[in-house]
Amino acid sequence: MTEWTDFPHANCCPCHTTRKIAYSIDEAAARVGVSKELLRAQIAHSYLVARYVNSKPVIEHDELVAWLRNLPTAPK
Repeated sequence: MTEWTDFPHANCCPCHTTRKIAYSIDEAAARVGVSKELLRAQIAHSYLVARYVNSKPVIEHDELVAWLRNLPTAPK
């Protein structure tokens, strides 16, 4: 499932009809369930790509999903 319309009930109510294309660090951290500091470290080490609106970093939805899918499947 990569397209928004692939999700069950994608068009049943207004909250599911559109998705954000980019997130702030705070929003991305909340979406994934990790700390803002962890995401900032991942960006600093080039594991996660951020784009910048002036000086504000934003993370594209697809980039966040790709980063998450590339994480290890077993704990260290």
